[in-house]
Amino acid sequence: MNRLLRSALVTVLFAAACGSPPPPPRRAVAAAAPAPKPMEEEVKEIAPTNIYVYSPIGKRDPFQNQVVTITGITHIEVKGRNKTPLEKWSLDQLKLSLTVTGTATPMAMVEDPEHRGWTVRLGDFIGQNGGKVTGIHRDEVIVTETITDHSTGRVYPQNVKLTVPVEKSEERDLRALQEGEQLGPARGEK
Repeated sequence: MNRLLRSALVTVLFAAACGSPPPPPRRAVAAAAPAPKPMEEEVKEIAPTNIYVYSPIGKRDPFQNQVVTITGITHIEVKGRNKTPLEKWSLDQLKLSLTVTGTATPMAMVEDPEHRGWTVRLGDFIGQNGGKVTGIHRDEVIVTETITDHSTGRVYPQNVKLTVPVEKSEERDLRALQEGEQLGPARGEK
């Protein structure tokens, strides 16, 4: 029995030695010191230091055309160039006679009130309001004028179309073509 007791004791000691050690004790968390409450006198609102406010006084209008200056209510004068003969008349007085398109440099023929013909190309100035030819298409010329709003002083571009006048016989033929009627001799007729 002695032997049995010894072997049991050795087994218990050996098992106790092979086990894992107990976990270390937990650390106690130190309580945070309460922050001192600021006094009402110390509390101030934080305001932004840089506030930018735009003032247009003494600055130029960024939307105003610097090349064009108004010389009167009826027309505009452009600095740095001489007026063309077609700038003597308003666009209402000018008559578009013909256009030549399909080339690298399209052109048009404009007739003034004195029945003189003038050739016009892209970029030419025409009319009393400083209009510039911006497009030459079949049977029409587009002129871009700058119109001034006198209440606000702003300058706005405006497109004006000059079209070739159509005679009554041509108008009848064009209307017939649009409706699908064929012009010329009918089929079977010679």
